[in-house]
Amino acid sequence: MRNDFTMFKRTVPSGKEVVYYYAYDANGIRKGPWTTHCRTITEARNFCHRLIKNGILVPEKNILTFGEFAKDFWEEDSKYVKYITSRFDISKNTLNLNKSMTANQIIPFFGDLPLDRITDKEIDGWLLDFKNRGVMDEKNGEFKNYKNSYANTSFSVLGVMLGEAVRQGLIKSNPCKIVKRLKDDTKKSKILSLDEVRQLFPKNNRMKHWNREVAFAANFLASITGMRIGEVLGLRGEHVHDDYIYVCCQYGQYGYIDTTKTKENRSIPLMPEMIAILRSLMKSNGQGYLFSLNGGVSPVCRDYLYDELHRALEKIGISDKERRERGLKFHSWRHFLNTDLLTQGMSIPQVQGVTGHKSKKMTDHYNHMDARSIPDVIKAQEAIAEVDRDEEIESESVPALKLVKKTKDEYVPEQKLA
Repeated sequence: MRNDFTMFKRTVPSGKEVVYYYAYDANGIRKGPWTTHCRTITEARNFCHRLIKNGILVPEKNILTFGEFAKDFWEEDSKYVKYITSRFDISKNTLNLNKSMTANQIIPFFGDLPLDRITDKEIDGWLLDFKNRGVMDEKNGEFKNYKNSYANTSFSVLGVMLGEAVRQGLIKSNPCKIVKRLKDDTKKSKILSLDEVRQLFPKNNRMKHWNREVAFAANFLASITGMRIGEVLGLRGEHVHDDYIYVCCQYGQYGYIDTTKTKENRSIPLMPEMIAILRSLMKSNGQGYLFSLNGGVSPVCRDYLYDELHRALEKIGISDKERRERGLKFHSWRHFLNTDLLTQGMSIPQVQGVTGHKSKKMTDHYNHMDARSIPDVIKAQEAIAEVDRDEEIESESVPALKLVKKTKDEYVPEQKLA
């Protein structure tokens, strides 16, 4: 076989120039091109010389390229997805995220490379190069480099795919196993303080800082339940009961899903004021989606709730810059509620009964806890919202609701005793 090769540069989707090469097979026929993943001719030449030394300058015909192997890998009817879903649950959202990451971050660099020529050195170079790549933030007009956390997620996707290639017998080992992940640079979020939450929902004028009732109600509900945004958007009138709500579904990018993220439904007790707010929304939306602007046919979009929350935060003195620095977002309600309930003295199993959050350290005994059996939940909600049980509950969105003592430890809305 002739050992000579020719090289040229090609601009890849990231905008960088990468050196590719052609080579000749045993019959003197030119084959290729294949990527070297190198940016300079010198590095590429050294790369090709290493391939020659190992006798793999020209790939064998029966070895798939990564691009060929990756085609339709994350489709619901693919060999891999059928295999994995017979053993584990994998959401449509996860499949689409992995598909996008494969197309945008993995195939541009490994697509032309035969599976057996993807080495730990190539993977490590690709992983380290993430710091030089990024995307343009159209909203702020700024170029943002990818974070290590994003690079590590891409690396995990690649590891899964090469692991499947091993399982299928296409390669002998997974080179990702000997590559170390980048150090964690995940930004630590600073949750809202209790005082800030009470400023957002002042006791005597709940909607003071909110332009729209739907956004106020969704955020207020999340602040005392820690519900995920998909669970909030999926809440329907039929799920609202006299003193609790039944969380059994979610609404996301791909529409209605008839289960929660953890596949376990839960009942969350609610203080009377929150029930009254939800009943008010039911007047417009009936048994349909409560956080809706079209009569309950469909819920509002996530951006609607995000934008309203950002505006409300600005009104209490948290600027857009501070919000981004602190990592405050709708999901922050979940962090806040978990922290506050623990601060109030509730046990981890009790908190999990409310939020539905699973922990590997918890036994199955706690996975099926019904939050309605936790008497402290409503007291904790009222502490957050500064509700005095001996006073009328005021809300701009609902009529005044007076609590009446029924038994030693139970309070109910006055009209329920009639």
